[in-house]
Amino acid sequence: MIENVVSPDHFRPVGSDALVRLRHTYKVYRVSDVGVVALAGVDLDVMPAEFLAVVGPSGAGKSTILNLVGGLDRASAGVVEVEGRDLGLLEDQALTEYRAERVGFVWQGTARNLVPYLSVRDNIRLPATVRRAQVATKHDVDGLLELVGLTDRAKHMPGMLSGGEQQRVAIAAALSNTPAILLADEPTAELDSESAARVLDAFRAINHEFNVTIIMVTHDLMAARRADRRIRVRDGRVLHEGVPVDPISEDGRVRLPDDAVAALGGVDLEAEVTPDEVRLRRRSETGHA
Repeated sequence: MIENVVSPDHFRPVGSDALVRLRHTYKVYRVSDVGVVALAGVDLDVMPAEFLAVVGPSGAGKSTILNLVGGLDRASAGVVEVEGRDLGLLEDQALTEYRAERVGFVWQGTARNLVPYLSVRDNIRLPATVRRAQVATKHDVDGLLELVGLTDRAKHMPGMLSGGEQQRVAIAAALSNTPAILLADEPTAELDSESAARVLDAFRAINHEFNVTIIMVTHDLMAARRADRRIRVRDGRVLHEGVPVDPISEDGRVRLPDDAVAALGGVDLEAEVTPDEVRLRRRSETGHA
């Protein structure tokens, strides 16, 4: 529903320049002779040191946003700007350097994050070794292990760790180059609730300690609540963030926010119910919205 799409200024906090900016950003994938729209004109600002959660159903475009911000893919149209640089204008070599120096990645599958035949300590060292740089200016490897609560696992191989521990090692490895942005794609999807909570604690700790900007894609609304801000993506568009309401009573009554009452009070309504959400809207004289 187009009326739910948020204007660019809605996601631009006042008083500071954004670290990440998407402006009228489109991504269209070609499948045979058909174009599949993954993003349909997204406008979004992410501030320095912000912890942002991006939520929405599968196929909504959440991971596409990560891929564009991380320099793994290029927009079909529009602007993807990070630290004042339009990533779409960078040559391939400059984009590779950007990924290596300014971005850390934590993926859903633990096998994608770590090298199985290297120890925890060596996995954390690896990104800096490839780049021939010092590990994290604010912390050495031991400091990163302490930050994610895995000091006693330094000599372990990834296969000796639980899924949650592997994800925390991946977070430490992603921080070894002190990136400006940490991108996390469903980091708790394969974890039990206790392990997921520890991973989210690690994200919170590194957000505060390093002032690193975190963009986390997730289906888990409990995980999303740990972020500073949440946005919803649906059908390739950024939607309004919802306003919390009290639980529905046994007889089906719920107290709507004042703005909703002002907009919908005294008119005939209809409800659209899907597995993910319930939408209320005015009912026209013809019986259609």
